[in-house]
Amino acid sequence: MKKFSKILVLVLALALIVGACFAFAACNDNDGSTGNRKINMLNVELSSEQYAFIFKKSDTELKEQVNQILADKATEVQAIIDKYLNASADELMSFGSVIKTEATGAADELVVATNAEFAPFEYFNGNKLAGIDIEIAQLIADQLGKSLVVEHMKFEAVVTSVQTIEKYDIGMAALTISPDRAESVDFSSPYYDTTQVLVLKANDQTFQYCTNAAEVAEILGTLSGNAAKCGGQRGTTGEFYVRGNDSLGFDGYSNLSFEGYDAPALAVEAMLSGNISFVIVDKAIAISLLKNFNA
Repeated sequence: MKKFSKILVLVLALALIVGACFAFAACNDNDGSTGNRKINMLNVELSSEQYAFIFKKSDTELKEQVNQILADKATEVQAIIDKYLNASADELMSFGSVIKTEATGAADELVVATNAEFAPFEYFNGNKLAGIDIEIAQLIADQLGKSLVVEHMKFEAVVTSVQTIEKYDIGMAALTISPDRAESVDFSSPYYDTTQVLVLKANDQTFQYCTNAAEVAEILGTLSGNAAKCGGQRGTTGEFYVRGNDSLGFDGYSNLSFEGYDAPALAVEAMLSGNISFVIVDKAIAISLLKNFNA
């Protein structure tokens, strides 16, 4: 009986060890196994930023109204954010509604400037528009008693368009608060905290032992040749992180070569094609890219 008990204890112990190993492997994105995955995200936060909406400096009334809505409807705003961040790839492709995409000049329109290539914050789903910013925009429009209009443009044009073109009331495009942008436009209260991360090919082991931003920075500073070619969406914080930006506190990397694309997904496709070695992007966008490319 004692012998049987010892064997049973040994079997249970081995089962626990094996189970722990499998659990570790399942949680470790950098264990060397790729399965059906095409890309991985290095789960190390490289920076700290906040998103906010932008307004003309002369439009303090609208800014105050939006800030009040964000405060009064904080629960609803958080529910929208959670809905998208927790969604599967299939769910992301089921969201959205048909929204006017061209302003008519009517007084009852809330006209939003955006770049609808930044899922899960704003993206096209067939003839529908979806995303965290889009649903928050609809919430704001409803509270103001206005009809929502969302006009798509290149990301780098959003700030300038809101600043200089009369018809645009607000810019909503996962915009990072920065002193540089604050010289041109006013920001709402922040509604989302974010960070920059690296997206890599699934079999890329370059950063596999990195556990913090300092270790990632050390490796980034030593890359050369093809390994030093990276990319992301043009005009975003990811580009500023690589090129350097005093306003955001980024020193940049003189050894890295950054290629800008019109959308994060295009940067990932370029990486998979071998044109660049990694992509730098906001973490929420990286998670959305993982869902889509690894589906």
